[in-house]
Amino acid sequence: MGLTVDVLQDLDTHNLQAAARAALQENNAIALIELLEMMWSCEVDGANAVIDAVLQRLQQLRALR
Repeated sequence: MGLTVDVLQDLDTHNLQAAARAALQENNAIALIELLEMMWSCEVDGANAVIDAVLQRLQQLRALR
């Protein structure tokens, strides 16, 4: 839940880079999937940048397995 709150706060302040960076630094795949689900289903400004970052990070984590 911490990741989602951090990203939403960054999006609220229009800091897309910080929101994407938070997703790219996350190691918890479940938190990333939850964030992806929320960004996908909500009309939040900047959601596409976060979705791209989450998908990229999930691919990175998968490659590490």
